[in-house]
Formats: sequence, C-alpha cells, structure tokens
Amino acid sequence: MKVFFRADASLRMGIGHLMRCLTLAQALRERDVQIRFVCREYPGNLVDLLRQKGVPVTVLPAPTINDKTDSEDYAVWLGVTQIEDAEQTIEALNGENPDWLVVDHYGLSSEWEKRLRPYVGKVMVIDDLANRLHDSDFLLDQNYSFGGGQRYGGLVSETCKQMLGPRYALLHSEYALHRKTLRDRNGEVSRVLVFFGGSDPQNMTGLTLEALSHVELRHLDVDVVVGANNLHRNALEKQARERLQTKIYGLRPHLADLMAQADLAVGAGGVTTWERMCLGLPTVLISIAENQRPASEALAGAGLIHYGGHVSDITLDHLTQQLKMLIHSADSLATMAMQDQLLVDGLGGLRLVEALCPSDSHELRLRSACEQDIVLYYNWANDPQVRENAINTEAISWVTHQEWFTNKLHDENSHLFVLETAGLPVGQIRFDRQGDEVCIDYSLDVIVRGRGWGSNLVALGINRMQQIEPIGFRAIVKVGNEASCSVFRRLGFAEVSNAGRDKVFLLAPEHKRRGCKWA
Repeated sequence: MKVFFRADASLRMGIGHLMRCLTLAQALRERDVQIRFVCREYPGNLVDLLRQKGVPVTVLPAPTINDKTDSEDYAVWLGVTQIEDAEQTIEALNGENPDWLVVDHYGLSSEWEKRLRPYVGKVMVIDDLANRLHDSDFLLDQNYSFGGGQRYGGLVSETCKQMLGPRYALLHSEYALHRKTLRDRNGEVSRVLVFFGGSDPQNMTGLTLEALSHVELRHLDVDVVVGANNLHRNALEKQARERLQTKIYGLRPHLADLMAQADLAVGAGGVTTWERMCLGLPTVLISIAENQRPASEALAGAGLIHYGGHVSDITLDHLTQQLKMLIHSADSLATMAMQDQLLVDGLGGLRLVEALCPSDSHELRLRSACEQDIVLYYNWANDPQVRENAINTEAISWVTHQEWFTNKLHDENSHLFVLETAGLPVGQIRFDRQGDEVCIDYSLDVIVRGRGWGSNLVALGINRMQQIEPIGFRAIVKVGNEASCSVFRRLGFAEVSNAGRDKVFLLAPEHKRRGCKWA
C-alpha cells in the first residue's frame, strides 16, 4: 500500500500541518505502508527534518507569488495557483498511483483535489477551517467546535466519511505512552511549560517569560521550548539566564515528557492543544492566528482550557494577572485536567491508520479490561449510537461511570474485556452473572462498525467465558437494533421473547448445545 502526503511548513504557515501528517505517516509505516511527502520549498520548510527521519520527499519549486502582507488569505499563502500546484504534484507522483493521497493545506480545495482524482486511489483531507469545498473520501477535522457534525454540511459529499473531533487528534505515540504512567494532577502548580509553536512571530514566548519573572511567579520552575523557525532565540536565552529555574529547549521529536512533568502550560492553539489535553495539562491558551480563535473559544466555553485571549489583545499585565490567579486555583485546574483527558486519549493516529488500512478480522484479539480502560469504556458508553440502542438512553456522568467501572472491575460476577486490533482498542464486551446465566453487553467503536465484527467480538467473548466455566448466555436487545439481533441469531442464540421494547436471546451451555456454528 502507498500513501502520499501533500503538506507544507514555512515561517508563515508554521509547522503544525506537516508535523501532524508526519505523525500519521510514521504510524502508517509501522503497518508496512510506503509513504512519500510532496512539499514546496518555502522559507522555513522542514524538508531536511523529513530526510533525517528517512522519509522520502519530493520538493516542489519555490513559490512564484511573492506576498508579504499579514493577511490570512490562504490562497496567497500557497504561492502558486491551485492548478499549477496540482500539475506539479501530479508530476511528483511519477505515475505511482498511490492508494491514498492525504492533503493538509489551507490553500488547497476541491479545485485541486478534483484535478488529482484520476492519479490516486482515494483522497483524504485534513482541515479545520470548514470554509471551502472538498472533493474527498475522508475528511479529518480534529478540532473541538460548537458546530460538530454540521460544520461541513454542503462542503463535502454525502459519501465522504467525516472524522471529527479531538478523539482523532494526530499525536506522537509518546503521548499515549506517557499517559499510562501519568501522575494524578491535583491542580498545584510548581512547574510551567511555555511553547508557542514553530515560529512564534509575535514573540509571545518572551512576553510569557517576562510575566513569569514577576515577584509572585519567580519561584516557579519554567521549561521553554523554542521552535525550529523562532527568530527570537538569542533574546529568549538571555531572558532565561536572567530568570533562575528556567530551562531552554530546542526542536524535539515530541513534548510528552515535558508536558507530563509540568503543572501548567502557556501556549498557542493548534496541534499542541490536543497534546496538552491528552496528558491533562491545564493551559493558558493564547490564539496567535485568526483560525485558532473558534476552537479556543469553544474549548474555553466547555471549561477545557483557560483562554487568555487573542495575541493582539495580550498585554504583560493582563497575562501576569491571569497566571497569578491560576496558580491559586488548584480545584479548577484539577477539574480541567480530568475533563481534558476524557476528551483526548492519544489514540487518534491509530484510529486514522485503521480507517485508511482496515485490519482483517483474524487480527482481532480480546484482553481483560484494566483500570486504565476507564476512559475508553466511558466514551464508548456515551457514544450517541450506543446510548440510542441502550435500554437506558440517558448520557452517563463521569462520576457515575467511575463508581460503576470500579465496582464492575472488582466484582467476581462480572467479566470485562476489550477488543483490540494492531494495538488499537475497538470495542468492549461485558458478562454479568445472573444465577446460572451471564448477561452480555457489547459495543464496537464507530470506526469499525459495518465490518461484521460484532459476531467476532461476541464469539471471542463467549469462548473466553467458557474457559472460565461452562454457562448459559442471555442477551437483551432493544427493539429496532437489528444489527445486534443479527449477531446473536448468527451465533446460534434462540429468540425466546419479544416483550414490548426488548428482545431476549438465549444460548444454552456448551455441553447442552449441538451443531452450533460460530461466525
């Protein structure tokens, strides 16, 4: 399988688009997918970084349109016309016909995508503006927004599969790893992480260091990350030398370790937002581009960040006062940390890989659930379709779920399992003993529905339970949930009643069954 990426980095665009594509590309390579990047030669490009990582890259010529204004006219940012870029990209494909072309570029739209269609298998677009038409098979928007699934109404075809929200955020694998050993966050602040992206043209890093030098904030340990295209490094190093307990870091493959040890972050929007949230790091977020405002305001409205404001409105005194207030707000910071981790679990990259390169059913594995699965179970339980098909359709609160999950995990009459493929959790099944039977509850992640895996999940679960003890099985299915009814019929369950809204299916213990065929 081959996947090509059309993405750029530059002083003006920043590095976020290319870095999130690189994260996806590295995850695809672990599935033996051949990858290649197509990048234009802008000032501040990261072509050398790609080559250092052994990533094949074809470089398009430097832009021909020279625009030095500060407008956010993304078509101008492209530096060439879409048709010219399309023709050069087609040439870069060199007749290889990749299975997927992933495009992550504000300056490209359906005009470009339609031109590439005959030369690729399928097109995936990564976007977060929702301001132009797309001709794509998949669309990823990892931003949190008020609009939700309605954002791209009329902008993509009805057949385009949309993957929306931070559960699909493309994060380096280290974030999920650090999350597993993350300490409890109690809201106390002793260490602050400062990072404003690859370039930070307004030098918000310097302003933040100045604020943290205030007498009431000087006791805090501070880690400062200076991006690859930051032109203020010398001045920042001088500030760091003058402020005790301050460390400067350059370009790093990830910030997971620094985020894990920090108690509060100050930084910009973009991909780093989801990295911080994955590790429950409360943040003072300052939007440094107009396109960061909507997501920042939505996150602040949900209590998931502290929105410091837009860069043009930030003053030294304003930022200092906010930081002074937050370091004495332990309870609200602890709550924010927990809510952040519920929204972003660090598995977005694996979900995208599974969507692009679906696993075979023979790769499915079942494992026992553990305490670290509490967030997975919570989000699966509150999936809209799961709630719609549940006997009780009300959303489940985190507090209620915590108590329920902990009790079930330690209840000798309950057995919880997680279905995985290629290291990605894709479903759950639970068995609750009631007399001489166990009652089955199961659900699949939305990204693998429609593959017929419900039968695989239930069969694997039943086989596991029969290893524990031979017992009968009962399943109660809400009327109208034909998918689940089909699963149980296929596995040899007998439908014994249809009382009102629920259907009941029974499967006798193994020693009492004859000729049962498993899917």
